Amino acid sequence: MSQEPGIGDVRSRFEAAIERELGELRRRDLRGPASMLSDRYRFGDTTGVWDGFASGEALAYLATRVPATFAATRRVLAELGSLRPGWAPTSLLDLGAGPGTATWAAAAVFPSIERAELVEREPEMAALGVRLARSGSAGLSVDAVWTLGDAAEVPALKSDLVVAAYVLGELGHDRERSALERWWGATRDELVLVEPGTPAGFERLRDARSVLISWGARVTAPCPHDECCPMTGSDWCHFAVRLERSSLHRDLKGARLGYEDEKYSYLAVSPSRPSAPVARLVRSPRRHQGHVRLRLCEAGGLNERVVSRRDGEVYKRARSARWGDRLELSRST
Repeated sequence: MSQEPGIGDVRSRFEAAIERELGELRRRDLRGPASMLSDRYRFGDTTGVWDGFASGEALAYLATRVPATFAATRRVLAELGSLRPGWAPTSLLDLGAGPGTATWAAAAVFPSIERAELVEREPEMAALGVRLARSGSAGLSVDAVWTLGDAAEVPALKSDLVVAAYVLGELGHDRERSALERWWGATRDELVLVEPGTPAGFERLRDARSVLISWGARVTAPCPHDECCPMTGSDWCHFAVRLERSSLHRDLKGARLGYEDEKYSYLAVSPSRPSAPVARLVRSPRRHQGHVRLRLCEAGGLNERVVSRRDGEVYKRARSARWGDRLELSRST
């Protein structure tokens, strides 16, 4: 994807707030909850994952899942920002906010945000989010208002940016459409949905995309068109972001590597903004001697393109492109 804007300060403050909250935890007390959470997200089963979170489970989520969901949501919002240069949203609605992860991500990308309303049904998670937001000099520099309630039944109060990150799959299929209707009604400029990058997560977003387009939405990202999604069968649209693991994170997950790749799927739609007429890489480029093979989503569907050295600047762009990037294939620079 495109280069992210400067985000180091907010990210550092968020990490510091998390470290302060976790303190000197006894790691053995979090291993069970952490393992349960990891399995649910790995296999795409998040329905009911929030039901009755106890303190230990909330902290396990903070240690193991928040770094990944923050990284993915921040990457999605950074892509949205690069597609809308000059857009300066001032209000945010964070649905199913958990400990406020998406609000921190939005503050990192859009410093124009002045006020955020965070809707979370679990009191333990909301209390955790309030503590993080007020964590001294590491706190959140946004006027954050917390509402205890169901994200699927949020009143249609208009916000510039509405984000539902890792929420749709928690609702259950029978509630998804009514939730989308409320979320879309609350959207002034952009509605952003983020889900695990699993076949199930993508299928939910593909269905949501179809419904939202039928209501007049225009796709901002990742799709370069508003046509029927060309991903079918065993293929699914997803991306990845790499993040460093803390020692606690590695220990709780029983991991050896100092990093992990969070796979995610997402959708951003607007009431009026047309889709950008460019291609998007939906797989990593396959680089060979003198040419690059690209798997692209374009207006008209999925295409395999081969760009060779004789294509000049296009070839240079293709060789440096990464999975998820927008890619202009014309010869103009």
